Amino acid sequence: MAIHFSGLSNQGNISKSERSQKDDATSNTTSKNNAVQSGGTLAEDTVKLSGTAQTLQTQQSKINNLPDVDMDKVEQIKNAIASGEYKIDTQKLANNMASMDSLF
Repeated sequence: MAIHFSGLSNQGNISKSERSQKDDATSNTTSKNNAVQSGGTLAEDTVKLSGTAQTLQTQQSKINNLPDVDMDKVEQIKNAIASGEYKIDTQKLANNMASMDSLF
C-alpha cells in the first residue's frame, strides 16, 4: 500500500539516486569543513596519555627488552647438576605436577 503526500514540500519530486547524490555531496562538504582548521591546514588527530599509561608503556618497553631466558640462572643450574649439588625436591615436584593436572 503506497501513501502519496502532496503539497508538503516546495521541492519537486526527486529520484532516490538524485537524493543520495545530494546527501553524499553534503556529507563530503561537511567532512572537508571539519577537517580544515583556521589557516587552511588539515587537522591532525592527537592522543594524550595519562601518567599511568605512560608509566605502563615505559615498563612494557623495558620488559620487551629483557631476554626470554635468564642465562645466568641456566648456568648456575648446569654447574650444580654437573657438580652433583643440584637437589630435586620430589615431594614439591609431585605437588606442582598434581596442581597443574587439576587445571585441565
